[in-house]
Amino acid sequence: MPTLPSQPRLVVVAGLVWLAPDRLLVQRRPADAAHGAGRLELPGGKVEPGEPPRAALTRELTEEWGPEARLLTLSTVAEVLHHVYPPPGPEVLLVVYHVDASAWAAADGSGERWPALVRAAPGASVHAFDAGALPLDEFLAADRGFVAEIVAGRVRQPEPPVHPVHPDRPGPPGPPGLDIREEH
Repeated sequence: MPTLPSQPRLVVVAGLVWLAPDRLLVQRRPADAAHGAGRLELPGGKVEPGEPPRAALTRELTEEWGPEARLLTLSTVAEVLHHVYPPPGPEVLLVVYHVDASAWAAADGSGERWPALVRAAPGASVHAFDAGALPLDEFLAADRGFVAEIVAGRVRQPEPPVHPVHPDRPGPPGPPGLDIREEH
């Protein structure tokens, strides 16, 4: 049986914010941050006691990037990472969600809309990168393994769900994976 750590355990959420199937938004921590000053990270933060993780990510994105972040669509869990920092640091469970930000990319190919929509927290900055060109050495050390999986193409933006349409059943289809048919 493993020895239980004496450090506190934190649940943290982060977003893998996809502008396009091959383009991501990440943020740079302020130069005066207590941990990871000037490093790149996926946006997010701590889950408060009793707070659902998805609600925490929506709250954190809004706090870090401004009110327009409420319009982003949270999707599936991309990964759950586990880090144990040296004492007195915490043990961290990081739940990374896919986030669809395609509405922030210009539909006409003239450029991206996100710079006019994002209001980064003081001292922080937001940057767009092609997934294969994420600068690994600029990320927080604990996140580099996961970011390397993105760069290698092993973590991708999920396809939008496909809802089957049945011609013999009018109206919108049910939830994904639910196919209710009456047998006669």
